[in-house]
Amino acid sequence: MSEEHRIVYMCEVCLAVSEKPALHHDQMMIECDAGCPGDDCTVPVIDDTGHILTHAPKWWVFRRKRLNRQSLQ
Repeated sequence: MSEEHRIVYMCEVCLAVSEKPALHHDQMMIECDAGCPGDDCTVPVIDDTGHILTHAPKWWVFRRKRLNRQSLQ
């Protein structure tokens, strides 16, 4: 049985997190797919030599930069 993806909602102004969509700083929080616990998208972006390129998890980088997941793997 596969685990469900974790969906969180974040305020783009102050990065507050919620389990439900809400109005925050006069705008709706953005929906983010945080993946399943232990999923590859929960770790930082690391290059081929093992250097950490971001300290944020991949799901955040993908959401903020609107990047294609393939471009960072």
